[in-house]
Amino acid sequence: MRIAWIDCAAGASGDMLLGAFLSAGADLELVNAAVAAVDASLSVTVDQTTRHQIAATKASVRVAGELHAENFPNLAPAGDPPGQQHDAAGHGHGHGHDDAGHGHAHVGDGGGHTRTWGEVRGLIEGAGLADAVRDRALDTFARLARAEGAAHGVEPDEVHFHEVGALDAIADIVGVAAASVALELDRIVVSTIALGGGRQVRGQHGGIPVPGPAVLALLSEADAPVVGGTAPYEMTTPTGAALLASLANEFGPLPPMRIQQTGIGAGGRDPVEVPNIVRVIVGDALERPATELVYETNVDDLDPRIWPQVLARLMEAGAADAWLTPILMKKGRPAHTLSVLVGGANAEEVRSVILSETSAIGLRESSVRKHAADREFASVEVEGQRIHVKIARYGGQVVNVQPEYDDVAAAASVLKKPIKSVLAKAIAAGHELWS
Repeated sequence: MRIAWIDCAAGASGDMLLGAFLSAGADLELVNAAVAAVDASLSVTVDQTTRHQIAATKASVRVAGELHAENFPNLAPAGDPPGQQHDAAGHGHGHGHDDAGHGHAHVGDGGGHTRTWGEVRGLIEGAGLADAVRDRALDTFARLARAEGAAHGVEPDEVHFHEVGALDAIADIVGVAAASVALELDRIVVSTIALGGGRQVRGQHGGIPVPGPAVLALLSEADAPVVGGTAPYEMTTPTGAALLASLANEFGPLPPMRIQQTGIGAGGRDPVEVPNIVRVIVGDALERPATELVYETNVDDLDPRIWPQVLARLMEAGAADAWLTPILMKKGRPAHTLSVLVGGANAEEVRSVILSETSAIGLRESSVRKHAADREFASVEVEGQRIHVKIARYGGQVVNVQPEYDDVAAAASVLKKPIKSVLAKAIAAGHELWS
C-alpha cells in the first residue's frame, strides 16, 4: 500500500501543499494541464528556495503568464504588523502563506467582481479533468463553501469568493488534487495541524480572529487534531484547512512505512519562529498488527454457575475471546478476573454484556496489538467421518491444523473410539493434506 504523511507542524496553505506534492514527485505538466482545464489563464510555476536553511519548493500561481500579486506577501503596506495584513478581498499576507485567506469569502455586496460557489462548481464540473481529480477539487471547494457559509451565517451557495481569491484557490485546490492523484496514493495521514494565533488580522469587513472561524469550522467537521503552534500568525489558511480535511483518510503521527520520497513545500515568508514548510512523506506502508481492546474486571460475588452463560453471551456479542482467571482478593475471598478481547466495532456491546450479566460495576480497558496468522477452514475424513479443521498459515507455511472439537467428539461416538485417538488422526490427516 502506497501512503503519504503530511507534516503540518508549521500549518498549511494551498501553495505550500502544492509545492510539497510537486517536490514529492508529482508532474508539474500534469498539474498545469488540470489547472488550465478549469481556467486557461492560470498556471503554476516552481522555484527552489530555503526555509531555516532547509531546501524547499515554492509553488507560485500565474494569471495569464504574470506572477500573481498574492505571491508577494511583502507587498503589504508599510507599518502593518508582520503577518497581520489582509487585503480588501480578505486575502492574507500573513506568515508567508501565499494564499493566507485564499478562499476567505464573503456575502456579495456589489463591491468588486466575485464568483459564487455555484459558478466555481460549474467551472470544475465542466473542465476536462480525471474523475478522481474533479471529485477531490469539488469536495475541497464544497467544504470551503460550507465553512465560509457557517462563518458568515449564510447558506453555502450564497458564499461569494472574491475574483482574486477564487483564481488562487482554483489553482491551489485543483493543482493539489491533480498532484495527489498523480502520486497514486492509497492512503493519506495528516499530522496534528498548527493553526497559529496572536493578534487579529484585518479583513474586508473588519477584524478576523486567529485562528479564523472558517478554519475552525473546516477542521471541526473533519475531526482533525489541532494545536495553536509557535508563531503568532495565521499558520493554517482556509484553503489549506479545506485541502487537509479532504485529503486525510486519518489523522495521526508518521505511520510505519519504508520511505520513498520526501517533498517539502515553502510558504512566502521565512519567519524566525518556525521553518515555514509543509512536508509530504511518501512510502510503502508496513503492515501494522491489528489493535484490539482487552476489558478486565475482578468479580467475587457472582454465582459461579452463571459464568458459562456469561462467556457464551460475550462471544455472541462479538468478543474475539473471553476467559476467567481464578484469583484471591482481599480478606481471602476467592474470585475471578474476567478478561475479554474485542475489536473496537463490538466494544460497546461487549461492555454492555459485562455490566448487565455479571455483578461488576466497572471494568478496566487496555489496548493491545494482535498478531494473527492467516487462517482458512476445510475438512478431512477419519474412517469415513467428516471433520472440519482450521488451518493456520504464517509466512506461507502451514503452522497449525486444529480440528473442531464437536466434530471430533461426534465422530468418536459413531466410531466408538476414544476422542484422543480420533483427534490425533484428524490432525495428522490435516497436516498430510496441506504439507
